[in-house]
Amino acid sequence: MKKHLTVILGAGFSANAGMPTASTIAEKFDRDLKEKLLSASSSEWFWIDDKDETFIHNGKLNYDYLAYSYVFNELVKSYVEDRGSFVYYEDFYQYIIDNFTNAEWVESLFEVAKKSLLADKPFFLEDKNKEYYKGYLFAFDHKQFQKVINILNYLIGDILSTIPKTDAELKVIYQGFTDYISQFENVDIFTLNHDLLLERVLELNRLEYSKGFNTANSPIRHNELSVPYFDNTFNKKIKIHKLHGSLDFFQFRHYENNGSMWLEPTGEYDYYMTTNYSTKHNSIRINPNTKEILQDYNPDILPKFITGTRKLDTINYDFLFKHLFQNFQEVIEKTENLFISGYSFSDEHLNEKLKTNEFNFVNQNPSKEYPYEGNGMNIKSLNELKNGG
Repeated sequence: MKKHLTVILGAGFSANAGMPTASTIAEKFDRDLKEKLLSASSSEWFWIDDKDETFIHNGKLNYDYLAYSYVFNELVKSYVEDRGSFVYYEDFYQYIIDNFTNAEWVESLFEVAKKSLLADKPFFLEDKNKEYYKGYLFAFDHKQFQKVINILNYLIGDILSTIPKTDAELKVIYQGFTDYISQFENVDIFTLNHDLLLERVLELNRLEYSKGFNTANSPIRHNELSVPYFDNTFNKKIKIHKLHGSLDFFQFRHYENNGSMWLEPTGEYDYYMTTNYSTKHNSIRINPNTKEILQDYNPDILPKFITGTRKLDTINYDFLFKHLFQNFQEVIEKTENLFISGYSFSDEHLNEKLKTNEFNFVNQNPSKEYPYEGNGMNIKSLNELKNGG
């Protein structure tokens, strides 16, 4: 058995299972978005597409669903007007972040969105209806600009949360991949994908993995059980480093009582991992040594993944992403065997490290050959890896 393998996975790896690509995500945004958004009572946001009647009904109980659908509609129109087309969703994400530093620009955008809504629904302003419909206009009169960024993350997460293929299909599609990595004693997988497809593929093949989250000494608890928190400790043969975050990563922000009526943020935080609704919403923070409850409420249930075109801004200053990228730097310097699947070589913070060594590589990509020096082969399909390659 070979000793060690480093793996880099991009969006093309998940695309093998029919998961959304950058272009299909762009299509979700690049359309008329009026009334396409749903707002759950939990503060999470979803697309109306493919939801059942009960879900849609519940998602419209919060009036904000309507206002922010018009805001996003105007955001897309403004973005397309500036760019000439909907380039891709990460650029759209960065466009919002950059423009939202300009309060005057944002005020104007909200005003245009409000006018558009009232043009479509003029009866909102009729004297007999004003009181009844004022809730639908609340978001325009009490603007929460940060909410737009949060909604965008939720919408991307909703797109990535469903795996289109059955378990049986996944086992067939990824047999070559699982055969190949099973040849090695230790495997470090660095994935740029936020979805949970990789984890599902490994579980179906009974391949244990660790993601740097552990329950030992965890400061996060739920129903008297420790919740896995990020301590950058990997204790399995297969180590998954989700460089840009994941749908199951959440941040527990620290607050403390300074003697006033309000809890004050300390600026510190822990990362924890879950796919369980109750754990996400009802976890508490404790002193892991004394078990004393330090905080019984976490206001942030936004899944933590980074996107946009300036990811290094987050990587350099957030301790989870900083640690994960440091892991990549340390591992890649000692790597001899490299397997790449579905990576388009568009992330310079990775490419800088790939350029420094000549690896024994296998690059699976139907359209992009390995662009750097090394010894190896380019393959089109994961099927070419079956029975160990």
